[in-house]
This record gives sequence, structure tokens and C-alpha cells, in this order.
Amino acid sequence: MSSQIDIVAIITPKPGKIDRIVELLSEVSQYVKANEPGTLKYQITRGKDEVVMIESYKDKAALGAHGSSTTFKAFQKKMQDEDLVGAPMQLKMLKHAGGFTSRL
Repeated sequence: MSSQIDIVAIITPKPGKIDRIVELLSEVSQYVKANEPGTLKYQITRGKDEVVMIESYKDKAALGAHGSSTTFKAFQKKMQDEDLVGAPMQLKMLKHAGGFTSRL
């Protein structure tokens, strides 16, 4: 069985704050791509009233490295300080069970 961990995080912004959340997550994404080789996917998607993150980590250690990074902690602080979120984040931690995400 794979040790890969997949996460779906749903963020519900306060009215008018979705663009700021996407901006902050884009900054985090640049850091993740350059510095977290154990992060296999860090995808930002948006609907009308929510931001959905689709993330994959090589293993538990990679997830821990992401969550404890100063960049991610700074993102969390900005979200709180700027009062961007209208509801608690929904977080789904999943184990990869099969299928594929790319034909590359």
C-alpha cells in the first residue's frame, strides 16, 4: 500500500476576500514547489464562494514538513490577522487507493 497522503481542504472566504486568499495561496505554492520535494501536488482551485486545495504528499513526513514550514505558518497568520475566512476550514485527509492523475 502506498504511503501517499492526499488532502482536500475547503476554505470559505468572507465576502470579497476570495482573491486575497488565492493570492496568498499562490505565494505558498511557489515556496512549496521550490522547497518541498515531498509535496507531489499543491493545486489551488476556486468556485464562486470557496477555494478548494487539492494536495498530495509523498508520506507523513512530507505532510509534516509542509505544515511546520515558516511559509505555511505565515500564511495561516495572515489569514487570521486579515480576517479572511468566513467559516472553519473543512479538511479531508485521504489515503491514495488507486487510479491516476496524469498520463505524463
